Amino acid sequence: MGKPISSSLAVLTVANLPQSQQYYRDVLGFDVTDWWAERDGLQGLALKLHQAPAGFVPQPNPPQPGDDVGIDVQAYVTDWAALDALYAEFRAKGAHIAREPVVYADGGPWKEFVVADPDGYHLAFGGVDGGRAHSSFDPHIDAAILWVRDLNAAVARYSRLLGIEARERDRYGQLHLFRLDNGTHLMLDSHGMAEVPVQANAAPTLKIGATDIDRAREEAVRLGFEVVYGIQRLGPVSYFNIRDIDGNVITISQEHPE
Repeated sequence: MGKPISSSLAVLTVANLPQSQQYYRDVLGFDVTDWWAERDGLQGLALKLHQAPAGFVPQPNPPQPGDDVGIDVQAYVTDWAALDALYAEFRAKGAHIAREPVVYADGGPWKEFVVADPDGYHLAFGGVDGGRAHSSFDPHIDAAILWVRDLNAAVARYSRLLGIEARERDRYGQLHLFRLDNGTHLMLDSHGMAEVPVQANAAPTLKIGATDIDRAREEAVRLGFEVVYGIQRLGPVSYFNIRDIDGNVITISQEHPE
């Protein structure tokens, strides 16, 4: 059987929703919408902020015996360098630091700091340092990059393909960034591409999941993508390849849980 749960969101009831949304967006760097507030994708740190009804006072968790603050949300950070950078970012933006960074001998050792939001909810950020002190590289793929010639047309096409809004604040000159639900990004880059020939036989550059492989094929064709490798059905997975007008080849796949 596959993994039916792909992400989760903690729900915080807040006294003043616009104030909380502004704090999470401007101070803590969350991507805030009418549906959620997330930092590093829905599989990163994801919350739902609900307006408290009249007369209800938000009730953060109390501290455990011997602790100074209660914890309402716990976030794991991959290593101490990333943790220190996150702490510096929050402090520079005026976040309320409820507990300064502390190193605990147990658990790794484990390093952690805590921030508070306007309602007194406490968000703890922590992690172990890991065994990668010898390397300056973070072993995560945080973005896929596609070279395109007409940025506006490509943004519109991929926005419809992925069902993601194309937002002006995600445009950086000749580059557009789509923030995907799993915390990675798709970057469309048109810098210096106007006169570059279209590559005829490119290999797939990325793979995108689908919930209905047959319907996904129909949608891709309708949006102007060329199907260059028809649907292959191999028991637990089905897939096909498409190519855009810039020669980028993408594998579309669907897993079939047993």
